[in-house]
Amino acid sequence: MKHWLGGLISEVYILINMQNVAESFPSKIKLNCNFDDLTSKAIGEFGRWQLWISVLMALLKLPMAWYQLNIIFMAPPQEFWCVKPNSFHKYTTEEWRKMCAPQIEENPCLIFDPDVLLIAPTMERTLIALVPCTQFNYDTTTFTRTIVSDWNLVCTRHWLVHLTQCVMMSGVLLGGIIFGIIADNYGRKMPLMICIVLQAVTSYIVCIIPWFWTFLVIWFVLALASGGLGIISFVICMEIVGGKWRTTIPVLYHLPFGLGNAVMSALAYWLRDWRKLEFSLATLSSLYILYWFVIPESPRWLLATGQRDKAIEVLNNAAMVNNKQKDFQIVKKWLLSCKETIIEAPGFLAFIKSKNMRMKTVLLSGNWFCTGLEFYTFSQYLGAIGGNIFLTVALTGIISIPGGILCVYIITKFGRRTTVWIFQTITAACFLLILFVPKNIFANDWPRLLIAGTGFAGLAGTVPALYLLSGELFPTLGRNAGVGGVTIFARIASMIAPLIVSLDDVMLDLPLIILSIVSFAHLFLLVPLPETKDRPLPDTLEEAEQFN
Repeated sequence: MKHWLGGLISEVYILINMQNVAESFPSKIKLNCNFDDLTSKAIGEFGRWQLWISVLMALLKLPMAWYQLNIIFMAPPQEFWCVKPNSFHKYTTEEWRKMCAPQIEENPCLIFDPDVLLIAPTMERTLIALVPCTQFNYDTTTFTRTIVSDWNLVCTRHWLVHLTQCVMMSGVLLGGIIFGIIADNYGRKMPLMICIVLQAVTSYIVCIIPWFWTFLVIWFVLALASGGLGIISFVICMEIVGGKWRTTIPVLYHLPFGLGNAVMSALAYWLRDWRKLEFSLATLSSLYILYWFVIPESPRWLLATGQRDKAIEVLNNAAMVNNKQKDFQIVKKWLLSCKETIIEAPGFLAFIKSKNMRMKTVLLSGNWFCTGLEFYTFSQYLGAIGGNIFLTVALTGIISIPGGILCVYIITKFGRRTTVWIFQTITAACFLLILFVPKNIFANDWPRLLIAGTGFAGLAGTVPALYLLSGELFPTLGRNAGVGGVTIFARIASMIAPLIVSLDDVMLDLPLIILSIVSFAHLFLLVPLPETKDRPLPDTLEEAEQFN
């Protein structure tokens, strides 16, 4: 508990000091004319070039799902019991388990004193002292090896399972901040490739490391890479498209995350060993190194940092792919004649100090906290939803894909805030319904799986819609700082998620009850926020203050 609390405090510290980080690396936007308009005219708002890059960036969501959620298969529910002493060789394993363990405990950490049992096996159990078990056997029927069985993460060491996921999510958070800053200062492509290589290498190391604490250190570095990939790939998707596609592409970008769940579940079913699973994921992740040969630098970043010649080269290649050579030649003359101006973008604390934006920032932070808590708690709780963990994770991942696709239609038809409201209502209802459907009654618990999948689809629609709403409420100058600041609360919530999941040991289905309450609270947090659909978006902090 103290380690989990320490991690949470460190994340709050990071949030408070974000302004200091921003001041160390000043967030400046260098404007040569209107680059957003000029690049769209040069290569079009969306064409084959943008489609290719968008698909490649979206495919990076696969490893993000693998590493951020594979704790489901690294440390699944696994039955264990105390090792039978050699002196009890005349008893079978089942007989030993019945005689040594208090019947009130499913997986006992305390057993009746073996020395007394050996002398008086029929003695009244209430008269025999309980002693801690020091060695355990694990049920290998479903999983041949897990991090629990490798490092005995049970009983007094069970909290280390939750620490493992806390380390992952804190690394993802820090990775987004660190690599986001690096990408703003040194370009998108190089940090992206560093993250890809780092992810593949550390994943290979993780699958062979024999020491738990060393594993955690490498796991944290892997998490940094995953967080960096998330922020950089999303930014690239936003920067290469224009017009209405700025609404559609960021939503569709998230779809492969659910597919990643299904792929991971299939591999886990086939391999049944967490080290083999990590090796297979590392091998798949290493294929992304080929991105070096196909991903260009962001032309908008090159223009914004005054690197016109390099930007023109990238735009020329894109124009050729999109058959926009004539338009490019016209825009090229404009680009060469533009003059540079430098505008300072506000940091996150500037929004807290502003009256109107303060309320929006607080509400968005609350929305992201609720979303993060729901998503990561429910993801880790999937193993308890149905009897077949592989089927549960795979189906929920697959069903979430239509949720993201439906989000595109709803968000363009009804708006951003309304979309979040609709999907959150679906999610909240699913959390409640699961509570009323008994377990182990139907084949493969199919009603619970169907409801869980629908709930996951609701979350899959909530996340991109909330991203878009957040991005449009913050002004252009400072949008990265604003969205980055409020989404930190989702990462903080992800660190609390393992603690919520563990409450199932205190009371059956307590995590679902908490998620239901959080989901309905989330709906109330949406009410005061303004709708941004079909409205001119603010460019400056002053304009954002007037946006209601």
